[in-house]
Amino acid sequence: MRFIHTADLHIDQPFSGVNSEQTYIQDLLKSSNQQVLANIVDRCIEKKVDFLLIVGDTFHQVQSSIHTQKLMMEQFKRLEDEDIKVVLSFGNHDYYQAHRYWFEWPDNVILFKKEEVQTKTIQLRNGESVAISGFSYENRWIEKSMVSEFPSRNQETTYHIGFYHGDQTSNYAPFTWSELPSSYDYWALGHIHKAEVLTDNPLTAYSGTPQGHTKKEDQAKGVLLVDINSGGSDYGWLDVANIKWHKSEIEIDEALEKKELLLVLEEKINDSKYTHPLNIVDVNVTTTAENARDLLNEKEEILLFLQETILKKSNHKILLKDIALRQSTSDKLIMGFETTLIDDLGRKYKNKDNFKKTVNDLLQQPAIAKYLSWEEEDITERVDESSQLIKDKMIFKNEVGQ
Repeated sequence: MRFIHTADLHIDQPFSGVNSEQTYIQDLLKSSNQQVLANIVDRCIEKKVDFLLIVGDTFHQVQSSIHTQKLMMEQFKRLEDEDIKVVLSFGNHDYYQAHRYWFEWPDNVILFKKEEVQTKTIQLRNGESVAISGFSYENRWIEKSMVSEFPSRNQETTYHIGFYHGDQTSNYAPFTWSELPSSYDYWALGHIHKAEVLTDNPLTAYSGTPQGHTKKEDQAKGVLLVDINSGGSDYGWLDVANIKWHKSEIEIDEALEKKELLLVLEEKINDSKYTHPLNIVDVNVTTTAENARDLLNEKEEILLFLQETILKKSNHKILLKDIALRQSTSDKLIMGFETTLIDDLGRKYKNKDNFKKTVNDLLQQPAIAKYLSWEEEDITERVDESSQLIKDKMIFKNEVGQ
């Protein structure tokens, strides 16, 4: 038995935080969700699977558009032409209401419509059979666990699969994977967008979202191709994303002239490892204090320049979203306030009473206290030294551009 497990497609969800005036990018953002579904169908056909299992939240909206529904039916019809079934449930985002759908579902689509566990049997092309047990949402929330409703393993079928859309939180059919019947051959999970295999016996996995829609979803792996036979189970991830989010770490150890700095950033960002139709990149730059000052001083212009340059040179495959600066190699921290704050704090602690309150713990230690005696001149000297040490370790807002 071979099948593809996916969930949480959210095929009508917009991509968050992506702005571009480029027509090509705008068109790609509009079409990518539908293209991901087409990619999944392509993989099903290429791998000659018995069925496609979708565990909830195919749609992001409660009411999906007629256009989106039509596209989905067309893709499922492609699978019908190849004698591949679709097993589909509804999650908390697209909870089932019959009146929302404008088209007849193709005959190869097996729907789970009830907010109760049901079991349906599929006859496979090789003569084997599989029982599939699961449920759909009919409301936005399911506040009870559904685990107890799952039946014992069906002894009359060759295989038994369970699917479950939920997590440990109270509104989404709360459960833990260890509670699920261990006699099943596979547990297909949905709702959590992070892809993760939880256990191998039985094989239990969240497929995660196949297409990330925000920068937090940069770990999307794709869909799971699963093979199960009498000898056991095997699986692998198939990448189907049209848009990929990346976090790039760049280190520049030497101080560079402005022109060189731009060229180095451009070269390091415009990397051949980005192979998806569109790659959205957030860059964290670790560099020297001198480079950091140059980047901070004209960050917006630098970002716009690099966005345009890299987009053009990568044939519209790489969209630079943002550049962030981290602790520099000179061990300086980049702060959002001015040096005057350190000076103000220094004046506060030059007051003898304030100073003694701060070091009071030290004065309570007999072995140390006898060596400590501070006059006002000593206090001023210690505070000035401490203030300067802090200043040496940081780049302040008022230093940008100096």
